[in-house]
Amino acid sequence: MMRKDTVAVIFIFVVSLIMLSCDSGSNNGDIIIEGIISNPSQFGDIKVTVLQGTSRLGSTNANSEGSFVIRFSSSTGIVTLKIEASNFNAERPNILVIDQSVNDFDITLQQNPTVIVIDRWQVYQDPISFSNSQVIDFNESQAEFNIDGQGGNCMYSGGSSSITYRVKKISITQCREGVRAQSSGSILLEADEGIQISSNRDAVVTLDDGFVGIGQSSNPVNNTIVIQSANQFGINASGNSVVDVDPQNQCSISGGRGALNVNGNATVNTSSCTLSN
Repeated sequence: MMRKDTVAVIFIFVVSLIMLSCDSGSNNGDIIIEGIISNPSQFGDIKVTVLQGTSRLGSTNANSEGSFVIRFSSSTGIVTLKIEASNFNAERPNILVIDQSVNDFDITLQQNPTVIVIDRWQVYQDPISFSNSQVIDFNESQAEFNIDGQGGNCMYSGGSSSITYRVKKISITQCREGVRAQSSGSILLEADEGIQISSNRDAVVTLDDGFVGIGQSSNPVNNTIVIQSANQFGINASGNSVVDVDPQNQCSISGGRGALNVNGNATVNTSSCTLSN
């Protein structure tokens, strides 16, 4: 589902920790923040809380190895992570969260000044399917965004919906169909580093007036792009749709039936990408 592990393992683990926690808050919803604090021995008992404004969405105690899990729901998609111990009290505000996701943090607690340092932030997202006027605008340069389709379709934007991810890395893999935009739907995927989209059928599909943009962020570090279909097309575009691929560095597009299939008035820009079967 949301991670490389199975749904059952994740939720058994989460439920077990909730049952053991003496200060669990609400601990319900479809968003999970989990993590490991790298230096727990310096702080003794550590309490971790997720806040939305002044409201507590969930709370737990990290174990002796620094691991914690909190499950919650958010009405705003912006939360604060608060960590407390006898000799530590700090908050990390403006954490973006999406429904049906696991947010996995590697954290170091720093003294003088007292700061929560996020060393790595990975987001494991359920497949996304929007058909009306829904909007995701996830802009976080530290986050690594992942969808494992487990053989199903990974990302769909239809109607007038819009999906935007501007992040550190993007991995959309194990898809039946990778990324599809149709009607007036749009999908924009930008990353500082690598972007990978792999599927069994078409990796990128656009119909009607759909738009898909895949490329480098405004501050790329080493942006590379791999778009790969095992049995269909890397990019399959028709109607008046537009696909724009804009890598910083290396880029490859491949498909079992060919890299590109362009019909009607569709426009596909593959920049300097290498195209292959």
